[in-house]
Amino acid sequence: MFNGSEYPWLPRQNLPHPGENGEPVVEELLLEHGIPEAARQRYLKMACGENPKHLYGHTRLGNVWLLRQHLEKARKLKVQQEAWCGRAQQVDRESWFGPRQVERFVAEQGELPQDLELEATVALLRGEFNVNIHCYEPEDFERMLDVLHEFGVHPQAFHHALEAWQVPEFLKQQERFEQMVSQKDTVLTFPRNITIATFAENSLFKHEAYGASLRGPKVLEDHGVRVVLKSDHTGEGNNAKYRAYQAAVSHSFGLSELKALQSVTSVAAQSIQQDHRIGFVRPGYDADIVVWDSHPLQAAATTVQVFVDGREVLDSKDSLQQLETRPDVTGLAAPQPRANIGLEKRQHVCKGATKASKIIIRGISKVLLENTTLAGSAIGAGDDMTMVVSNGEISCLGVQCTSAQDEEDSFTLSLRKRYITPGLVAFGNNIGILDISSEPSTGDGSPGRKANALNPLKDLHFAKYGAHFGGRGFGRARVGGVTKAITAPIFAGGALQGVSVGLRTGENATVLQGGSWKDEVALHFVLGQEAKGDDTPTISSGVERLRQVLEAGQASKDEAFSVYVRAANGSLPVVVYAVNEDDISQVVLLKREFPSVNFVIFGGHAAPLVAKELAEAKIPVILSGNRGAPDKWEKKSVFAGPPLSPSPAQVLLDAGVLVALAVRGDSKVHGLAQEAQWAAKFAGLGEKDAIKLVSTNFDEILRLKAHGEHATDIDEQQVRKRYEGDFVVWDGNPLKGEGSVVLTIQDDGKIGDCWPDFEGAVL
Repeated sequence: MFNGSEYPWLPRQNLPHPGENGEPVVEELLLEHGIPEAARQRYLKMACGENPKHLYGHTRLGNVWLLRQHLEKARKLKVQQEAWCGRAQQVDRESWFGPRQVERFVAEQGELPQDLELEATVALLRGEFNVNIHCYEPEDFERMLDVLHEFGVHPQAFHHALEAWQVPEFLKQQERFEQMVSQKDTVLTFPRNITIATFAENSLFKHEAYGASLRGPKVLEDHGVRVVLKSDHTGEGNNAKYRAYQAAVSHSFGLSELKALQSVTSVAAQSIQQDHRIGFVRPGYDADIVVWDSHPLQAAATTVQVFVDGREVLDSKDSLQQLETRPDVTGLAAPQPRANIGLEKRQHVCKGATKASKIIIRGISKVLLENTTLAGSAIGAGDDMTMVVSNGEISCLGVQCTSAQDEEDSFTLSLRKRYITPGLVAFGNNIGILDISSEPSTGDGSPGRKANALNPLKDLHFAKYGAHFGGRGFGRARVGGVTKAITAPIFAGGALQGVSVGLRTGENATVLQGGSWKDEVALHFVLGQEAKGDDTPTISSGVERLRQVLEAGQASKDEAFSVYVRAANGSLPVVVYAVNEDDISQVVLLKREFPSVNFVIFGGHAAPLVAKELAEAKIPVILSGNRGAPDKWEKKSVFAGPPLSPSPAQVLLDAGVLVALAVRGDSKVHGLAQEAQWAAKFAGLGEKDAIKLVSTNFDEILRLKAHGEHATDIDEQQVRKRYEGDFVVWDGNPLKGEGSVVLTIQDDGKIGDCWPDFEGAVL
């Protein structure tokens, strides 16, 4: 509902026969179709802050002045109209001489004063509009409310509003009014305030969105401010299909179960003044109902059937066939919000864990590390396993690790159900290279669209030289158990992107203090519409350039081409971002011509259409399109996903393709474990294989570790030799969004982070 449009609408175009005649008529999509236009609720969308500032070229101060000036013009016209109507009411139109008096009045006073440009604004001043305002920051809320209140206008909602959590009491004081409800001849009065229609996680993309917090909706709830979680539906990153998942994200970060469900149903209906017919499942209301395969706040909850006006939208047989998953009775209940501890307790835990030479972790329920089964130990039996970490290495893991408990230089952690997983990996984001995507001054900078891949001395760029630490993307990564990020140079067009770097996300990571765990991870290319640039103006020229680079790598002995030599001989992976099936097919053809090259597909939205060929060519896929959307022409073949199609990850895995998962956007990296759950649910993967999709599969795909370095039959004293990667201690199940990171321990033995999600933290 909160998509920034002037008229609320329902997705009637999904019905077999939308409208009376089954024709694509916009009017028939409207929620109030069939109601006389004069009786419909009117809506107005306004904006403040950076958007109007950039569009019109004014300052914030100038925009406020222009708004006041416009409202004042409308106010004067409204006064003139009211005066005219007052005089017109004095005319006796019922008498014998009425028509003459009306003619005389019009001749003397003129017609009703009107101005088409000001018609909507006058209606606004008369209270005829439901007002919604696009606004992010507290200072903009304040100025907008000041101006509107000056003219007697009271907005219903602020949209986006990512910093509203900073001023909940201010918002309550500014916009509190009474609503009357008649119920069985009883008049009830209760207070309501302005609605905040915001994002659960989408943020960090511009300065106005940099002050967001994952716990923002919970803060607003705690202060009694109504919250709607919106999609914006501008494309794949904010697809309205997954609004229930946005509610799940906010629930994970503390929004109550009831308020989370209301944030995508009844609160929106109330705010747009349509709660007399939608937003609730009640007798007499529109029969707009969704049937879910599990609790809608569970990660990967999927619709089984949707009813709009009582009519089925989905083909029941097809949708149920796509939802053939393992039964999970635990999915019928809402997941638990992740744990959030006070600052004092965090300091105690972190200080103890950092100083102790041995950390004893008790109450472990699941260990999702590879090759950790010890001879004679009951791994996975109940919630009573123990892990002992000695000087950063696992020295014991099982139900018999008790000998270290009484040692002086030890620290014991005992909370609720714990999970141990490998450190997660964030791939293909801007972490460490650009803090705010719309602010070039916050990053390394863009090389532009003129790069010539055949001139590597000048145009081949390395992310390792531009890495910066400390941005909020690192914080989101730490909250999600991400210990490593793989970041390529900033892309601005052209086929060649550059050489990526592997960065640690730990709070104390710096350029000089081990911040880079691998200086050169892969050579990155882009194929498709985005690859068009001055040197590669067509898609075909991009493919040609990639082929020429590999030929140069095979033939050249010039040091300037050393990266291409490594790419050609397979020692440096070649990651190709491509979303279209035909562009991906070009990479398959290149693999046949250059079999030694370790190609990797990134993006891969339409990769399921060529899954068999990818598997035969042994080309792995880092899939960022598992929950994709056809927001561009080259993505028109993207799978809709369950319940309308198979899961893209499922198709690739079933074909034998090695898969890892990625998300686009730094603000979303905290949810990588839940992305793994989306894929695992429909591919039938267990928890260990699910977590590999966002962790150790990257090691194999990008050749980050030698094959076979882990032993399989080893005694307790040799545990450290079997697992040498980062690992994360969680309080709760990360795959369900219930897990809070307690500790991350790096492969160098250092503690990377300690309980990043604590009371008062801006996440």
